[in-house]
Amino acid sequence: MATRTGSSVSTASFTDQRSAIGCLIGAWLLSVVTQGYIIVPASVLPIITSEFSVSSSTAVWIVSATPGAWAVTNFLLGAGIDRYGDVTATVAATFTVAGASILSWWAGANGLFWLLLVARVIAGAGIGVIWTASANVVGQVFTHDTRGTALGLFTTSAPAGFALAQIVTPIVARSHAWAATFLIVALCAVAALAVFGVSLRFVQRQPRETSETAIQNFSQVLQSRPVRFGCVLAFAAYSLYLFMNSWMPTYLSQNFSISLGLSGLLASLFPAVGVVSRAGGGYLSDRVLGRRRLPVIKVSFLVALPVVLLIARTSSVRLIALLLVVSGFVIQLTFGVVYTYVQESVDLDVSGTALSLLGTAGVSGAFSAPLVAGVLIDTTETYTSAFAYAAGIAVVGLVLAWFAPES
Repeated sequence: MATRTGSSVSTASFTDQRSAIGCLIGAWLLSVVTQGYIIVPASVLPIITSEFSVSSSTAVWIVSATPGAWAVTNFLLGAGIDRYGDVTATVAATFTVAGASILSWWAGANGLFWLLLVARVIAGAGIGVIWTASANVVGQVFTHDTRGTALGLFTTSAPAGFALAQIVTPIVARSHAWAATFLIVALCAVAALAVFGVSLRFVQRQPRETSETAIQNFSQVLQSRPVRFGCVLAFAAYSLYLFMNSWMPTYLSQNFSISLGLSGLLASLFPAVGVVSRAGGGYLSDRVLGRRRLPVIKVSFLVALPVVLLIARTSSVRLIALLLVVSGFVIQLTFGVVYTYVQESVDLDVSGTALSLLGTAGVSGAFSAPLVAGVLIDTTETYTSAFAYAAGIAVVGLVLAWFAPES
């Protein structure tokens, strides 16, 4: 944040803080809506398999297409964010997502599987830009002492959006066609963009220079060891996160003989608790650990490993609800911290490129994990192998966190 001098230091600083908080709120709301779009089909996957007459492993592509497009396009679009600016990129991406959401509704309502898949690919590219550019803005308007907390709070938008979508979609499916949820996303995305735009009028952001070429940006970013480690850590964390979010509703309904509505509600516990843990991870890193980021990441993977294995073994609905809360909390501790870890490792003028590369790595895990799990489940006709895969990802994350350098 900008600092002031003279007799108005106290008042100006307070004003700057309020402006920064307003910016955080606007970015958070926009991200809640667009992140919710990603997981909309997961809570009604059995309905989708029936309506489109496809297998579960094929239907899950509807979930994975969006993070997959994010992963493929974000590292390229990140250079564009650095060149054209975070705000311009956010506006263009929001209208892209709104249009793709309307197309998703029309395709879903008319049983057009491949058109729905295309629409969700388009939306995925836009959502990646919104997430990266918004995180970049939030990281710029807060000081080094509070940046970890602010970015941790911003990343709570993803679990809030996921939890909201997991709850709302089955409700919409009961009273209307499930695809009508996409219309809600389109309307709310435009409204949230308006809130974000108003908040930006009162924010002072740090000046930045523009690199001449995208190649220079990537070259500079990839020279940073924390960026390289952060990308792999993000891949592992997001793999665990999307594995749990995409398959838990179906796993619960098939193995515990409960309704889709109840399974969706239970599954929503996993992302919902991230509202607390993502902000808590950043706060612990800033205030308790002296802005050290890696201890939080180590604890995240260390606790996640046994909890994931316990979820695979329990047969109690009450116990699995508790384990979903614990796993959702520890897995999501990483997210805000790893964004801060990477952003602090590079110059401001290439921070968009660094965060987009991190997003590409993380969302690659989000894209691949549901698909790998689906193949394992279809091949072995059991969820045991899928949970073993998730446990292996947790081991990789834990080992890398132990050897990563501090930013």
